[in-house]
Amino acid sequence: MRRAMAAVMLLGGGVLVWGCGNKGGDGVEAKPTSTQTPAAATTAATTAAATTAAPAAEAPPAKATQMPEGRSGPPTLEEWNTIKKEVTVKGSSALKCETKIVREYLRVSCRGKVPEGTPTGIKLIKGGREALIFASGGIASLVLPYVEGTDFEAAFSWTQKSHKLSVKWPKGSKQPVIVGTFEGAASPLDGTAQGDNDKLCACHKKVTNATTCEDVYGGADADCDRTYGDNCPKLLACARHDGTARPQCLPGFVQLFGLICRKECGQGKSACPAGQVCAGATGTCE
Repeated sequence: MRRAMAAVMLLGGGVLVWGCGNKGGDGVEAKPTSTQTPAAATTAATTAAATTAAPAAEAPPAKATQMPEGRSGPPTLEEWNTIKKEVTVKGSSALKCETKIVREYLRVSCRGKVPEGTPTGIKLIKGGREALIFASGGIASLVLPYVEGTDFEAAFSWTQKSHKLSVKWPKGSKQPVIVGTFEGAASPLDGTAQGDNDKLCACHKKVTNATTCEDVYGGADADCDRTYGDNCPKLLACARHDGTARPQCLPGFVQLFGLICRKECGQGKSACPAGQVCAGATGTCE
């Protein structure tokens, strides 16, 4: 028998012996032989299995927090639909935006075509951590808590133009009469909003069965539009300054002669819009 050299190496607690250039009697090179003890092999296998099977540690459950004192959850759709009266947001009428408050929540919902186009989206600019936003199908709607200390801004976009909505309620003050402002939008509060002539024409055709608006008289009036909506007979009467259909004036305005709304002016009042002067006899902007 030929003499062979052997090498010995310790591996994992066992001894591995292999031959170098040594062939057995059948001419096949000898295979490595492990001398690892059964106990060591069992321990290694158990450790590997435990490592593989051990589940990942579960994250602790999220900590629930209570609503701040005096706060409630967002209103339901039924609650929104129950409220008919809107709050004052400058520029909202010209943009066909509905403005409502339920408990401490304000909703501004814009829909329909206006000179700016149709609504396409809303982008938060300032505040609004709890704001809910929806924009699709020609509707853009925003819901946010309106509480003391609110200082919020968002950009409402239409297909042709955008307007920034600013909503503020300074700390330590009563709830403002004017809840917010669409900057750059025409507003009766500035004496700049015009009535909807197309709507007035459509109402005339509907009431009289006329095919044209040649016989329309009176003037389209934003206050009449806001007061009477789709009530065509009342809208036409208001546009004609008929005493049977008087417009409801916004805060800061008075009903002049019981027929039209004019902005108050004079001592302690805000200045008249550009192009108007304060008529001392009536105390209104003309």
